[in-house]
Amino acid sequence: MSTYSKQNVSSTEIVDQYLSFFREHDHYELPGSPLVGPGNGTSFVIAGMQPLLPYLRGLVTPPSHRLTSLQRCLRTDDIDMVGTNGCKNTSFHMLGNWSVGNYGRREAITMALELLLDRFGLNIANLWVTVFAGDPELCILPDEAAIEEWLRVGIPRERIVPLGSEDNLWEMGSGIGPCGPCSEIFVDRGPVFGCGSPTCQPGCSCERYMETWNLVFMDFERLPGGALVSLPLRNVDTGLGLERFATVLQGAESNFSIDLFLPASERLTELMPVQRTDDSSIERRARRIVLDHTRAVILAGLAGVEPGRDGRNSVIRRLIRRAARQGRLLGIQGPFLGELVEPLAQGHGALFTVEEHARLPFLRDVITREERLFARVLTDGLRYLEQLKPDHDHIVSGERLFRLHAEKGFPADLAAEILSERGINVDWSSYEHSLEDHRRISRVSAEKHFRGI
Repeated sequence: MSTYSKQNVSSTEIVDQYLSFFREHDHYELPGSPLVGPGNGTSFVIAGMQPLLPYLRGLVTPPSHRLTSLQRCLRTDDIDMVGTNGCKNTSFHMLGNWSVGNYGRREAITMALELLLDRFGLNIANLWVTVFAGDPELCILPDEAAIEEWLRVGIPRERIVPLGSEDNLWEMGSGIGPCGPCSEIFVDRGPVFGCGSPTCQPGCSCERYMETWNLVFMDFERLPGGALVSLPLRNVDTGLGLERFATVLQGAESNFSIDLFLPASERLTELMPVQRTDDSSIERRARRIVLDHTRAVILAGLAGVEPGRDGRNSVIRRLIRRAARQGRLLGIQGPFLGELVEPLAQGHGALFTVEEHARLPFLRDVITREERLFARVLTDGLRYLEQLKPDHDHIVSGERLFRLHAEKGFPADLAAEILSERGINVDWSSYEHSLEDHRRISRVSAEKHFRGI
C-alpha cells in the first residue's frame, strides 16, 4: 500500500479516473494521436500537447475549449539518462488537460489539487510546487499569480519553490513554438529516497521529490530568431506522467517497479543466469534500459515503425541494439528481447487495444529477427572494444571506431557509449577524417567504374 495516498490503484485505473474527472469538469476527451503522424515536426510525438498545437496556436478551432486525453510519447534526446535514475523513460504515457483560451491559473490549480487530494487521496502535507522565478533578460516577471493561487488552496509558502527559466519556463524541445511559465507539482517520497542534504527540495537531483504534474501557462510563442510574442489565446497545457504518478500511488521504488513493468521484470529475472554481475548499480541500470527500450520498440511497432537504416526506423534499430548489449551485461548471451513482449503487454493490459494485442506475435518476431542479425556483430564488436587500449589521456582514435563500423558493422555511437563506461573518450576528429577519406575513395572508385561504361 502506498504511503502517499489512501489507495493503491493500477495504471489503467489512474487513466480512467483522470479522464473521468476532467469529463465531469466539462472537458472534451480527445482520442490519443498516433505516435507517428504527419505534421508532428519530430520523428515521434514527444509531448502530450504536440498534436494539439494547431488549437493552442489559434490556427484551428478545437471541438471544445476544454480538452483532455491520454497520449503515448517517445523521445530519445536524453537517452543516456535512461537507467541512471528511476523516473526517466524513453517512451511514456502523458495524461493532460488543456484550456484553449478558457480558464487560467486559478481553475487549473484548483482542479489539479482537487484531483490529487479528493480523487486519488494524496496528503497535502506531501505536496511541493515550483513556480517561475522570472527572467530579467527576457523581461518576464516572477509568476506571483501562481504563487498566490497555491497559497489560496493551502500550499504553505515554504513548500513553494521559485526556479529560473531552465526549470520553470516551459518550451518545446526545439526551443521554437508555444511556451510559458510553468508550475510543477512534486510529491515528497521521504528521506529514504533523498540525498541527506538539509537543503534538499524540488530541483535537487536526488529522487526524494517526484515530479508528477506540470501546469504550463502558455502565454507566449518563441520565434525562430529567439523573440517572444504573445499568443492570440492564453492557454493552459498540463501533463501528468502516468508512469511517475503510478510510482507514487503504488509506493514503488521506481517507474520500472510499477504494474506496467512488473511481469516483464519478473521474466527478465528468469532469463538471467544465476551468477549475475557483482555490481548492483550496473545490473539495475541494465535492467531498466532493457525494459524501457523494449517497451519503446513495442509502442513504435504498434504505430507501424520497424527497425531500419534511416529516420525513425534507425531510432528503433538503435533501441534494440542498446537493449541487446545490456543483456550481455546481465549475462544473457542469445536473443531474448522477444521474450519480454508478452509480459509487457500483460502489464499494460487495457492500455493496448484488442487489435494491438493481436499484433504482438508479429512484433515479437520482428524484434527477435533484428536482435539475431545483430548478435554476431555485437559479439565481435565487444571483443574488439575489450582489447582497445586508450592513450595516456584516456582517448582512443576515432579511426579505430570507424574501422570497427566499416569492417564489422558495429555502430560507432554504441561503441563510444561502451568506451565511456570505462572512462575512455573518442577523438571524433579522426573519425570524421577517416569517414571523409572513405567517401573520397568511394567517389574516385565510382568515377573510374562509370568512366569505363
